[in-house]
Amino acid sequence: MGSATAWAQCAGGAPAPGASAAQIVALAGQGQTRAPGVEPWSPAALAQQLGAGADMRTLALSSAALLLADRTQIRMSASAQVRLCESQPQRTLLELAAGRLWARTKKTPATLQLQTPAALAVVRGTDWDVEVDAAGRTTLTVLSGLVELSNAQGSVQLGPAEQGFAEPGRAPVKRVLVNPRERVQWVAAYPTDTTRWAEFQRPDIAPALADLRAALQAGQWSAAQAQLQQMAARGDAGDAGGGSAVVALVLADLDLRNGQMDAAQARLAAAWPRTPDPRIAARRAELLMALDRPAEARAWLDTTRTAAPAAPELLLADADWHRLEGRGDAALALYRQAADAAPAGTAQQAAALWGLGRALQERGDLHAARTTLARAVALAPDHPAYRAELATADTEALRLADARTGFDAALALAGDDYTSLAGAGLLALQQGDAEGARTQLLKALVIEPRYARAQVWLAVAEYRLGELAAALDSLDRARLADPNDPLPWQIEAILRNDSGQPEAAMAAARQALVRLPALKSLNPLVSDSQGSANLGKALGDFGLEHWARAYAQQSYYPLWAGSHFFMANRHESDYSRNSELYQGYLADPLALGLGERQVPVLPTEGHETVWTTSAEHNPVHSALVGAVTLRGLDASAVPMAWLARATGLRMWPRGGSGSYWLTAPMATLGWGARPTDQLGLFVVHDQGWDRVGYPGGLDLGPARFDGVARTHAARTDAGGAWRWSADAQTWLKVHHVRSTNTRVLDFDAWGPQNSRVQDGMDGVMLRHVVQLPGQRLSAGWENVRAQARSGLYDPGVPWEASDGTTTARFDMPWITSEWQHGAWAWEVGAAWPRLRARYVNRYYSQITNEDFFAPDITEGGHTRRLRPRAGLSYRFGPGRALHAAYIESMHAPASHTLAPVAVGAIAIDHQYQRLGSLARKRAVQLDWEIDARTFAWGVLSSQSIANPTFADGRLLVPNLGSSVSDRAGVLAPVGASGQVVIDAYNGNPYFSQGRLHQAGAALNRVLTPHWSVLGSYTWAHSRNTGVQHAGNLLPGVPQHTGVLANVWRHGARDLTLASLVYRGSRFADEAKTQPQGAGWSFNLVLFRESADRRWAWTGTLQTPLHGTVRPTLWTSLRYRMD
Repeated sequence: MGSATAWAQCAGGAPAPGASAAQIVALAGQGQTRAPGVEPWSPAALAQQLGAGADMRTLALSSAALLLADRTQIRMSASAQVRLCESQPQRTLLELAAGRLWARTKKTPATLQLQTPAALAVVRGTDWDVEVDAAGRTTLTVLSGLVELSNAQGSVQLGPAEQGFAEPGRAPVKRVLVNPRERVQWVAAYPTDTTRWAEFQRPDIAPALADLRAALQAGQWSAAQAQLQQMAARGDAGDAGGGSAVVALVLADLDLRNGQMDAAQARLAAAWPRTPDPRIAARRAELLMALDRPAEARAWLDTTRTAAPAAPELLLADADWHRLEGRGDAALALYRQAADAAPAGTAQQAAALWGLGRALQERGDLHAARTTLARAVALAPDHPAYRAELATADTEALRLADARTGFDAALALAGDDYTSLAGAGLLALQQGDAEGARTQLLKALVIEPRYARAQVWLAVAEYRLGELAAALDSLDRARLADPNDPLPWQIEAILRNDSGQPEAAMAAARQALVRLPALKSLNPLVSDSQGSANLGKALGDFGLEHWARAYAQQSYYPLWAGSHFFMANRHESDYSRNSELYQGYLADPLALGLGERQVPVLPTEGHETVWTTSAEHNPVHSALVGAVTLRGLDASAVPMAWLARATGLRMWPRGGSGSYWLTAPMATLGWGARPTDQLGLFVVHDQGWDRVGYPGGLDLGPARFDGVARTHAARTDAGGAWRWSADAQTWLKVHHVRSTNTRVLDFDAWGPQNSRVQDGMDGVMLRHVVQLPGQRLSAGWENVRAQARSGLYDPGVPWEASDGTTTARFDMPWITSEWQHGAWAWEVGAAWPRLRARYVNRYYSQITNEDFFAPDITEGGHTRRLRPRAGLSYRFGPGRALHAAYIESMHAPASHTLAPVAVGAIAIDHQYQRLGSLARKRAVQLDWEIDARTFAWGVLSSQSIANPTFADGRLLVPNLGSSVSDRAGVLAPVGASGQVVIDAYNGNPYFSQGRLHQAGAALNRVLTPHWSVLGSYTWAHSRNTGVQHAGNLLPGVPQHTGVLANVWRHGARDLTLASLVYRGSRFADEAKTQPQGAGWSFNLVLFRESADRRWAWTGTLQTPLHGTVRPTLWTSLRYRMD
């Protein structure tokens, strides 16, 4: 089809009146437009809307960027002419008469057709480059996706890295390219102010340069280029000192305007020997990095820096190279050198501060980044990129009002500044406007497609809008721009796991783990209280529990909340779980407000209300629970999260000894905030009111209970974290707990007696963490005071009372240091705990508080002694490591600790310990990822445990209601997970002393992309070493435990989990009076959720297979509303 005919047909269309086909989002130099049927051209303007049928052309040394109505992005090179025949969400028709354009089609499936004088291109995605020369010949290069190139003589199908060539009257042909991306290096954003160089700013500017500046400022690019070429031929620039350097620099700028990046760098390379100006060397290094030639850039910098080692321009270029290569510490040092070397108050210093602030921002040090970028803006207030970077840092810090002001100011200076447009997209995304965010980000990325951060933000916006394929495409672009960064892979793992693609999510997590040493910061990545952003999450949700723990441990970072939240669900004991949860809320108090509306990747303003009801039917009880939860995140003034929950539990007995009824209303309030970039705060308060009764009464031996027992528990936890830098934080946490239980006991000897049990606990915990190159140092101190008081009060003799009070005081300084060198990692630490317990039994007057008899006082505890711990790991590769550890520990009389609850991958087994226990553990563990679908695990461990007692055998620290009233685990939103409990201890560690030897092995296997299986076996040999029950088995520990579990992911978040668990024979008590037989149990979990996440249903079945115990059924229905 000839060009004239094609254009005539296009002009004959009937465009929709008033409809916009495209918007001009960038214009460098001069462009012109004309409406359909209008002959004269008019000057184009930034942000101009173009209707269907409109023509757009760029003049010499100019370029433009368009965003079409169907979200297609187009970049036009110099001297290009395109017609927008039709651009609608359903179909787009374009014609290219001359010049070159690059396009990316985000719509799936693509419905774009491009007509040239030689051929018709039918585009099925995703990005491509096309050029039409003066003779009408067409060259089309496909970077990704598929394009059919055809004319009347024939057609060819072009795939990635293929190029088609067509000329009028001949059939198209194709060829394969080695590096197709070289074809689109011209598609990038470069400085458009060609008069920014110092020679043009001098008050005594040379006449020749003054004339040149006037031509450049007037947009007379061709005339200016001719003048520069004459100056270059003469070898000077009139009377201007250093003139030959500015001639080469401006000519290179004009080469870039013409889309000739390689010619620009070659020009600068040729100019360097003649004019060894540091700006020439630095500018060429920048262009080599933009051309994806880092090795050549490194060699060039090494050579040229020897000539000017202290030149700020070269220091800055060297810092940029290190930043792009993921060498953050070296980049920061070079940026600081550049800022110090640059003359104070100059544009050079502003540029160095901008680079330093950007690097600090990427490292997650937002306070230092915002301070540094503010200095850059103060030095160069009219530079839009500096304002935009500061506003972007404000956005990441959730100072959204400051961010909006900054973006408005930056876009007022330059409406096509891609950093401002991208940052405005991030702002919209964090305010919950995914559609607006996508539009802004598409505008930014058509100007600078290699802006990696914007590609990541666009991926999140696309996913929230239901466009998974477009989101994954954007993550691919981010990786092309920054191949060393693990963050795009980590986000892909999150999105694929959430969309029901577990095996693909695992593959992405594996790639992230490989690149983890180049990680800049996890600060931009938010995690909910389930640890959904953790690298192990996809494996854990797929039932591959050992594999998940290996990935989580290998990527563990104590200053990131996602590590703590994910590991909290891996630990077998409530003590360890609570410890990780509170550390997570200290690291990120805003996690309290993250809900179930969407998969958490970036913090987003909003609120939700979740209504939940559940019912349980087990052999002993039937229960009904109702709950309503309000949570949200707001950053309009100060970033703040909140949570409020009310829960009601009603339980009915089903008969049998000890069966009881229960009513338990509960309330929880939580608040978290970041008043400053450095300070984080949270407060959680719980209240519970229980009423319990036993139909038919409860026989307690010397007494009988026939009434109602009432318990009131109140707990407050508060904490604060101070961020000294991206690599150092100090945490402080306090808690205050009170619990009171009252009931009437009818004693055979004394008649009715009022019984009251009061527990209390107060604690202060401190921890400091600092990350150094190759080393991590943690230190802390904890102080806990717990009290349990139990008394009988005769209502007939109200002035007398008898009670016993146990008071436990615990304090512990501790320190641990971790080192990593290559594949080796080792850890050494120690704690100096001390526990003092005092029991006082009194019979006294309630009126005068005087004792009728001398109190019975008993004291005990553990003296202060060094408790060392050490660990060693060797990592063979992702998911492959050998770990060994020796750990001595003391269980605090509290519900949690801020000290580490593991040494490397070896966890402290708090589930076998009681309050005040001393434990010594030795273990070796092997993690081995056999292939992409198989993981093996093995462990050998031996530990001795001593639970503290008084001389008469009574527990030193009794059971405390306040220690089990910790509800940190229920603060998190409920989500779907195929997590398999691999070796749960279902006994009660009520014994004085004992030894436990264990050996375990497991295999995790992916059978199909949606079906996994886990098998594990644990052998245990336990012995009671206490005086009274020496030689007996430890309670609840079977010799043989086996688990076989299957998980099916049905799509999105729906799943089914079925498992068989075998436990050998055991005893429930250390005296061997309560035997428990060996047998299998079957567990089934079903989870279904609506696509909009509003409705979710969970059903479970648990039943022993021997048939003598009725099954336990549980179901839950959840509804979410915004």
